[in-house]
Amino acid sequence: MRPMRRLLFLLLTAGALILGVCILLFSWDVLVLRITLPHQQDQLVYRKIAASPGTELCMRYIHSVERTPVQGWFALAPQGGFRAMRTLTTGTGTGLPNVVDDQNVSMQGKWMVIDEGGTPVPRIPFYYLPLNNLRISVNDHQVDLSGVPPGSRLLITNEKMPLGQVLFSSL
Repeated sequence: MRPMRRLLFLLLTAGALILGVCILLFSWDVLVLRITLPHQQDQLVYRKIAASPGTELCMRYIHSVERTPVQGWFALAPQGGFRAMRTLTTGTGTGLPNVVDDQNVSMQGKWMVIDEGGTPVPRIPFYYLPLNNLRISVNDHQVDLSGVPPGSRLLITNEKMPLGQVLFSSL
């Protein structure tokens, strides 16, 4: 092969590979779980790229009015958003479950467990106050909230988007 033809062949091959990678990056959708501070220029607190549908997000906190421990369990929905799976609490009262179908409630030791039935939840807003002792975990990974200023509003989202968009928006 002559040098000019060889160079043309290499350039066309490289171009085809680059085009193929770009098509793959922008046609392969992934889930992106994010925790941001919407009132602070959407400052990023946590992000998990390529999260799997069904990944569990758990929010553990002390209810600020009743001072009752609460756990909220959510699963990442495949098209984005969340499915509410179950709520655990040791009591009822203001802002806590108090009207629930008996068929959806069971007791596990001191915990009242409410089966939420996979109810769709588009996003999860939550106010961060140290007195609530909020802890968020994704599967077994504890999210670091130490940089979140007290009184901040957290916004937890799960979006389905092309991998290329995620990678290039991170730059």
